[in-house]
Amino acid sequence: MLDGQEQERGRLARDLHDGLGGLLSGTKLHLSHITEQSDPSVKNQLSKSIDQLDIAVDELRRVAHNLMPDLLQNYGLEEALADYASRMSNDNIEIDVQFLHYTFPMTKEQELITYRIIQELVNNAIKHASPHQIIIQLVEEEERYSITVEDDGRGFEIDKLKNNNSAGLHNINSRIRFLNGNLHIQSSVELGTSIEFYFPKKTTHD
Repeated sequence: MLDGQEQERGRLARDLHDGLGGLLSGTKLHLSHITEQSDPSVKNQLSKSIDQLDIAVDELRRVAHNLMPDLLQNYGLEEALADYASRMSNDNIEIDVQFLHYTFPMTKEQELITYRIIQELVNNAIKHASPHQIIIQLVEEEERYSITVEDDGRGFEIDKLKNNNSAGLHNINSRIRFLNGNLHIQSSVELGTSIEFYFPKKTTHD
């Protein structure tokens, strides 16, 4: 099921980038030619439309990149998460990534699933907790990897979470189970949330 999801994400990313991305770029080029031949009052209006197209293209690239991050495939988890944190940070929120003792890299499959889990946790924090800072920390231990996503947002009551059957939480738990891992959540109202998940390493013999 997870493999099928990733294949579908890849197809959507390609369709967005190649299909819709090409259409937007072509429209911008067409408008640019028209702008050169227009009088000043029309030029001003067309320039605003071109600026909006630039914003749309940037947003499209961001969505396509989140669906299938090329950096993860080509350079690994550390580079991909650093890029993700940079893209998600803004004037209202700072996202920091820390890798400690990461000398025995995960398998490609583990990296992709870990990236998806972190993505979901960060998106949930931004959507529900309104944090000013999120810290993503990955620690390689002797026999396992431990990943913590911590925010200084509004927090929540743990008891209420236990009765929450949200799709986001279900996806996170499914992916962690696929890694043979465990999830631990700590949160206090107005004091923020710390979510840790950990899973065993895979050796070359696994």
